Amino acid sequence: MKRIVAFFLTLLLLQPVMAQNELDALRYSQLNVVGTARYSAMGGAFGALGGDMTTLSVNPAGIGVFNLSTGSITLGILSASTDATYLGSTSADNKLNLNVSNAGFVARFKRKKAADKQWAWKSFHLGVSYNRTANFQRRTSVIGVNTQSSILDGWVNQLNSEGINYNDIPFDIVPGGVSAPGYMGWQTFLIDTAPGSVDQYLRNVLPYYGQTQQVTEVTKGSMGEVAVSFGGNFGNAFYIGGTIGIPRLNYELERRYTESDTQDTIANFSSFSRTDYLQASGTGFNIKFGMIYRPAKWIRLGAAIHSPSFFEVDEAYSSLIISNLDGAQYSQSTLDGAFDYSLQTPFRAIGSLAFVIGKVGVVSADYEYVNYSLARFRSRNYSFDAENTSVSNRLNWAGNIRIGTEWRIKSFSIRGGFAMNADPYTSQLNFDDTRYSLGVGIRLKRFFVDLTYALHRTVGDYAVYDLGAPNLASTVTLDHNVLTTVGFRF
Repeated sequence: MKRIVAFFLTLLLLQPVMAQNELDALRYSQLNVVGTARYSAMGGAFGALGGDMTTLSVNPAGIGVFNLSTGSITLGILSASTDATYLGSTSADNKLNLNVSNAGFVARFKRKKAADKQWAWKSFHLGVSYNRTANFQRRTSVIGVNTQSSILDGWVNQLNSEGINYNDIPFDIVPGGVSAPGYMGWQTFLIDTAPGSVDQYLRNVLPYYGQTQQVTEVTKGSMGEVAVSFGGNFGNAFYIGGTIGIPRLNYELERRYTESDTQDTIANFSSFSRTDYLQASGTGFNIKFGMIYRPAKWIRLGAAIHSPSFFEVDEAYSSLIISNLDGAQYSQSTLDGAFDYSLQTPFRAIGSLAFVIGKVGVVSADYEYVNYSLARFRSRNYSFDAENTSVSNRLNWAGNIRIGTEWRIKSFSIRGGFAMNADPYTSQLNFDDTRYSLGVGIRLKRFFVDLTYALHRTVGDYAVYDLGAPNLASTVTLDHNVLTTVGFRF
């Protein structure tokens, strides 16, 4: 079921820019950890393996598997492309991004007194790492000719439902107002009053439909986490660890919506556009605990639990409408808006299993449980009761699966992985959100280098605008990620 919608709020086109709903909660709760090249190559299935810098943010017990102090850094090149189909027309766009996906250091403190004892603490470990946990880099273009509706219809309906006298429509428009788009449409001569009326409205342009609608949306930013971890190795069979996580989010959006008479068939109308700007930033914290157990040399079991992340988020937003009518241009912008709120993301639980085939191969799998309906908004200035109810009713739990394998020939390794995220609306597994990866690596005594190609494919619907029943475009987004990790062991 295609329920992966655009990151930008559908209701933004008819309701306040600052309105939070389940899409905001999902955007900051649905993680796709990138991490090291080795971690990504194996689909992120490292919960029972450990010994990788990314595990500090996934299963902290993995820090206890390091047999030497280690430092590494991972650089990534991301190419994100989106194909869209709307009203029978297709379009495509892409965006390139260079980033640091992971960087960190783990210090190992060996206990010499435990060297000859089987059941004793063999070593303790302290580590700090940064892991990129979500990517917001997108460029989306949607275009089509609409013969049935216009976004102006929604603005007119909103004004009519409010019944405001046109003499009372403000010129200084606050972007948080429900009728702000309608007010701006009035000020730019896109909307007029019905003959003889002061509070009933109709379109001043587009006497009939057939206009070209186009959306160009650019998003920037990412989520990343600084993880401070401590763990230990007991008897080379039991590993435990804990992490204090400091996640950081940065999200920017510029969305330009245009309706235009590209065929030059509509009298007294050339085009109009609405451009919305949104910038969000926030910092939070969380706590993670994990364990890995080796009942035999050929099998490993892992488990981890993540507390909710508690974010403090600041948003800034504004809108601009420009109309080109019969040779004249008019513009109206909102005042600059700002809003801050708290967000609590859901807790996560991860179970892991790995099979070790001698010194040549490993097959591993992770199952992650997360209940997105538990996300909550809070603010000192607003109750968020309706928004939190919407999150509870519309989102669901999800079970995400990650599978990976690695095979070695002396110092050379080849890896592959697959991951699937369940639909956060229905909890059903589907192929609309999948990741595929392939990588290689060389590991020497004191040095290692890994190279990975990872593909993240999402299929969904994009809301161009909402008139009760949304006008949807079908989208396919492909994230092509090339990762290189370089590390040293001491």
